[in-house]
Amino acid sequence: MVVRKFIVIYLLVGFTMLGCGSAQDRAMLKQARDALKQGNSKVAINNTKTILRKSPRNFLALRMMSKIKSHLYKESETQFEAKNYKDAATTLETLLDLDPQEEKAKTLLDEAKKHLELASAQQALQENNPMVALRHAQEALRLDPQFAPAKDVESKAKEQVQVRISNLVVTAQELIDQGNFEKLRDLAQDILAIDPQNKEAADFLREALAQILTRNKEENLTMARKFYSEGIYESALSKAEEVLKVDPASAEAKEIVQRARDELAKPELRLSGLTKIKGMTIASIELPASREKFMVKEGEVFLNEGDFKVSAIDFDLKAVVITYMKTGSQQTISLAPPELSAPTAPSPEAAPAPVKKKKLVF
Repeated sequence: MVVRKFIVIYLLVGFTMLGCGSAQDRAMLKQARDALKQGNSKVAINNTKTILRKSPRNFLALRMMSKIKSHLYKESETQFEAKNYKDAATTLETLLDLDPQEEKAKTLLDEAKKHLELASAQQALQENNPMVALRHAQEALRLDPQFAPAKDVESKAKEQVQVRISNLVVTAQELIDQGNFEKLRDLAQDILAIDPQNKEAADFLREALAQILTRNKEENLTMARKFYSEGIYESALSKAEEVLKVDPASAEAKEIVQRARDELAKPELRLSGLTKIKGMTIASIELPASREKFMVKEGEVFLNEGDFKVSAIDFDLKAVVITYMKTGSQQTISLAPPELSAPTAPSPEAAPAPVKKKKLVF
């Protein structure tokens, strides 16, 4: 009796040392076996992997993994015989995830994939999409260069592709004659999607892009001129800068950019008063931002060593014509109505606004 107990204890200890695992592991292995019998390889794999992560030498788990791989291989063969290539590929990919060195599985997976590529090529050909058909047929031939059905589809697809390219090239020439370079660009890109090595399509694309850029440049330059002449300097600057992106050497665009920036940099001017002294009209020009004032007569320049010139003073219209010396542009500033031009009473803390007067020579 004592001997029997000793043998049982010895066997239990031996199994534990060999890697049978804990009671929880054995329960998970039983679930894995049951799942595999029911065709649920996912549960069997997950349970077995969980055990092996904890105990890589657990011989029961290792044996279970071997059974799972054998099951998956047989299942893929059955699917393959039934021409169920999609499921066969999925099963074989699962098997190779467990054992990347399984050469038979690799060979059978390539076989399944080539049939899937062939099916996709045939469907694309039926749907009048020869480029897609050609791509799938060539992938099938990469997997098996001697695959006759794929060669047949490839040949038919190439014929249809060439017919389509010929038609597109004729259309492209018509678009050039019409000057419709946007459509020419799109069409050339379509041809290159079908045949990336098509030199004629590449030439069409270059021509279309060049013409579009040139036309956009001329349109932007025309708009820049128009906006500048209308005094819309922000828009003139934006359009001229667009021209320079295409043609950095454009002298006219550079000039518009500089003159528009000069105009935008001009300070705001205000006519704050007109006075006649000894028959001569004197204008009081104010910069509202700094409240600086200049007493000037007709023909006189002021501000920053001559940025502005008083070109004309009309006492009756109560207006002054100012010329911006850098650009030669002019603006007319009028005396505001009294109710608008009355100064705001300064706060007690505010210092009186400085008045810069110029000595007048009579």
